[in-house]
Amino acid sequence: MAGLLILLVTTIAAQAQTYTVLHNFTGCADGDTPTSTLIWDRAGNLYGSTEYGGIYCSYDNFGVVFQFKPTEGGGVLRPLQEFSLNQNNIAFPLNYGGLTFGPDGNVYGTTEEGGLLDCYSDTCGLVFRLQPPPAACTSVFCLWTVTVLHQFTNSPDGAFPKSNVIFDAAGNLFGTTPDGSAYELSPSGRGWNETIIPYGGSASAGFVMDNAGNLYGVGIDGSHGHGGVFELSSSPSGWTETVLYSFTDGSDGTLPVGGLILDSAGNLYGSTSHGGTGGGGTIFELSPSGNSWTLQTLCSFVGNAQNYGPQSPLTMDAAGNLYGTTMSDGHGVGTVFKATNSGGHWTCSDLYSWELGPNGGYPIGGVTLDANGNLFGTTSEGGTHGRGVIWEITP
Repeated sequence: MAGLLILLVTTIAAQAQTYTVLHNFTGCADGDTPTSTLIWDRAGNLYGSTEYGGIYCSYDNFGVVFQFKPTEGGGVLRPLQEFSLNQNNIAFPLNYGGLTFGPDGNVYGTTEEGGLLDCYSDTCGLVFRLQPPPAACTSVFCLWTVTVLHQFTNSPDGAFPKSNVIFDAAGNLFGTTPDGSAYELSPSGRGWNETIIPYGGSASAGFVMDNAGNLYGVGIDGSHGHGGVFELSSSPSGWTETVLYSFTDGSDGTLPVGGLILDSAGNLYGSTSHGGTGGGGTIFELSPSGNSWTLQTLCSFVGNAQNYGPQSPLTMDAAGNLYGTTMSDGHGVGTVFKATNSGGHWTCSDLYSWELGPNGGYPIGGVTLDANGNLFGTTSEGGTHGRGVIWEITP
């Protein structure tokens, strides 16, 4: 376990920013291939997940949920759960949008596989909750209790979820599956009841919710076949879907997979993974205007059909600036970018561009900010062991 505490630090100046590798994943107890956007707790700890890895350092390990405490130039990583099909039948916590803290303070997420039902020779995936032990942990390796809230059945509620989940004010949980299904899980006694929500197109991203309880999300179908932005509104008779925008594979881009965020004025912000004037995806703002919505393209990344733009939701700071990552722009293995808003005029710039090696590469998760404006995230590859890194960018 000492490997979790021995951290190699790499620092590089990039456009007046300082890039630092805080942790190099080993592929064992700390995980392998981190994919999720990190989230903060009130004590200043970060939480995330890896697609592979586990304590036995073998192919029987299927992902880790971890807690990371940043320190000056490094930090301490604690595994919270080690998933294995052989032990707990849970595999691949592919939460691109990140884990979620529930109203009870516990951690919630999804796994792409796991559960009891066989879906095309793979289990269908599930929704889980992690609870800390009743006594405070005194060691690095102190696993949390995992509870399966729901196991997907392929039909009619979908399978292989990759999205994060969100909660409404009543404690109901919402998420999506990639085959065009969405779901609501409502607590009931000691269990959870599922409501299936028909949803317009395949989606790997989760929802964002407004104050009225309406859900907004993206899908890769749309009326032109290039993806769209959707609204789901609830009524006593059920959920109603409205298409807010369908991408055309022109300057607006194609294939939105990264999910949405919502500002206080009701504007939606998101990304496309391909297309745009540069060919490598776009950043967009979608604003309500009467009974319709107007799309403005804010950034267009350089790339081609093989290059992928943002894969996770954007992050907005208090000044209204946007941050995110591209998976394979820049030198071909990803960038961290900032879109600066000055009186409605947007300027987009790269804060860091990876070259696959000890500093990481191919980020899938997005960007997380702290109170001082420092940026944190992960890459799915690279680092000392080639298994990905946790990074920080300071102004």
